[in-house]
Amino acid sequence: MGTLFICATPIGNLSDISSRLTETLSKVDCIYGEDTRRVLKLLNHLNIKKPVYSYFLGNEVDKLNEIKNLLDSGKDVALLSDAGTPLIADPGSELVAALAHKKIKIESIPGPSSVIVALTLSGFDLSKFRFVGFIPRSGKERSSFISELVTSDTTTVCFTSPKRLSKDLETFVNERITNEIVICRELTKKFETIYRGTAKELLEEFKGNVVKGEITMVIAGLKKQTRLDLDVESAVHNLLKYDIPKREIAKTISLIADISTNEIYEKIKDL
Repeated sequence: MGTLFICATPIGNLSDISSRLTETLSKVDCIYGEDTRRVLKLLNHLNIKKPVYSYFLGNEVDKLNEIKNLLDSGKDVALLSDAGTPLIADPGSELVAALAHKKIKIESIPGPSSVIVALTLSGFDLSKFRFVGFIPRSGKERSSFISELVTSDTTTVCFTSPKRLSKDLETFVNERITNEIVICRELTKKFETIYRGTAKELLEEFKGNVVKGEITMVIAGLKKQTRLDLDVESAVHNLLKYDIPKREIAKTISLIADISTNEIYEKIKDL
């Protein structure tokens, strides 16, 4: 039986290609990737010739049996995303889950990931963090994303597009999110740029300028303060907009204010 190799590829700088990745791509029988043109560009750089097939959001279910049949016949298959580590906000999870269930051998070839690069550049607490993929564009998912930023003490890393960046920052300002933010543009590439500040400060910095390229955003979690002048009722009304249970609201406010959970809950339970 063959092996599926999950191959992390450079996110911009071809010097990040590992010898293990080169060796793996040289020995597999075929390669599946999101954009066959990008895969071929990488293979040409490495002077490797292999059959390349498309595997992207939209055809991944159809390709599952095709890939499984190749593996069953003893063929080794490599899976690549457009850049970085496959499955991270990219297709492939269903394939790996199905193959693992069938006890087919899977190997992951580690390498670049914009998520990890951005986190290490942020300067924020990384004892725990959460990755949420692309910032939701609208609806309940966006509201939930915002409410979690309002209440979470965990560092958050996410993606957004250059066209959506200003709108996302404006939403943060309107929702009074004052967390420190690091915006990483074009990581590992020639024009890599790192921006730091609050949403309000970053909006001011970007005013009149169009930010281009791939964007990874890191948002610091809330920091607990020993004492905080806090208008509890105003904060509660703001959090209630996101359908957060009052007991959870009380716990959250207690994290950042010198007031017990029970004391806050008694004040807000009848609102």
